[in-house]
Amino acid sequence: MRRFVAALLLAAASAEEEVRIYFGCGCFWHVQHELIKGESTILGRTASCYQSLTGYAGGTQLNAKGHTCYGDYTGLGHTEVVGLSVPNSSVAAFGAEFWKLFVGQDRVDTMDRGPAYRAAIGVPGGMASELVAVINRSQASRAARDGWWFRLEAGEGNDPDTLGKPLVWVYDTNKYPFYQAERYHQFHDDFLPGGDYDATYNQLYSLFDSEERMKATSCPKECVNNYLGVQCIDNKASVPSPAPSTPPTTVGSQDQAIAASPLTSPSPTTSGSKDDQPRNTSRPVSGTPSQCVLLVKLLLVAKLFF
Repeated sequence: MRRFVAALLLAAASAEEEVRIYFGCGCFWHVQHELIKGESTILGRTASCYQSLTGYAGGTQLNAKGHTCYGDYTGLGHTEVVGLSVPNSSVAAFGAEFWKLFVGQDRVDTMDRGPAYRAAIGVPGGMASELVAVINRSQASRAARDGWWFRLEAGEGNDPDTLGKPLVWVYDTNKYPFYQAERYHQFHDDFLPGGDYDATYNQLYSLFDSEERMKATSCPKECVNNYLGVQCIDNKASVPSPAPSTPPTTVGSQDQAIAASPLTSPSPTTSGSKDDQPRNTSRPVSGTPSQCVLLVKLLLVAKLFF
C-alpha cells in the first residue's frame, strides 16, 4: 500500500507542463477532426479530456466587440485554425500530424482560396521559440521522401495565402492569439470525401456544450457563405454581416488575449442568440489539461498494482 501511495504521489508530481498552440491548413473542420484523433492516439485522451476547438488567428485587427467571427474574420486578416494544449514532449508528434494534413505542397481543400485558409502554426514566442525547430524537424521523414521541406516564416499578420507554395506562417500566440469560433463550427462534418464523420464525433458538440468547454462568443448565431457573400442570422433576422460601427481594434492587447482563451468564462452579454448567451461561471471548466493528464497517469499506475 505504501508503494501504491508513493507511486500516486510520483504520478501527481510528474504532471507535465503543457503549451497552448494552434494549427491551420485550409478549412478548420477537417483539421479539428484530425487533431481530435491525435489527442486520442498520441495522448490517450478521451472525450472528457479533448481540447481541440476551431477558431481564428493571425490577423492584426478585431471587430468592434473585440473579437472576430465567421462574418468578418477574412476582412480582419485572420485564418482558420484549431487550438489546443499539449505536453511539451508531444509537440513533435502533433507537428507530424500537422504535416499529414498536406497533399504535396497544398492543403487538401484546394478549392478554398485566399488568405483565410493559409497554412499557419501558432506557438508562444513565434519563430523565437524552440518549439518551432521541434515542429520543423517533425517533417524530416516526409522531406526525405519527397525531396523538399516546407519553409517556416514569421507571420506579420494579414499574411497572403500559401496555396501552391511550400510555406507555413508561424505566429507568436502572445501577439496573435487564438479566438474561438462560433459553436456551430465545432465538430462539424467536412465537405471533402470521407468528411461525413460518425455520430460519436459530432456528439462531442453536446458534450463540450454541457460541460461549458466552449466559450460563448459575441458572434451572430449562424452565418452561411453563398452567392450573395456571407449572410449572418442574428435574433432571427437574416442580414448581411454589417461593418463594425466603430473602427476595428488592434490585436494583441492583454484584454483581448484573455478574451481569446477558450478556458476563460465570457462577460455577460445581452444579445438573444445562443452564441451570445452568458454562461454560468460559478463552477470551473471540467476536463482541464492538468486534471486529464493526471487521471491518465493515475490509471496507469493503478494497473500495476491491481
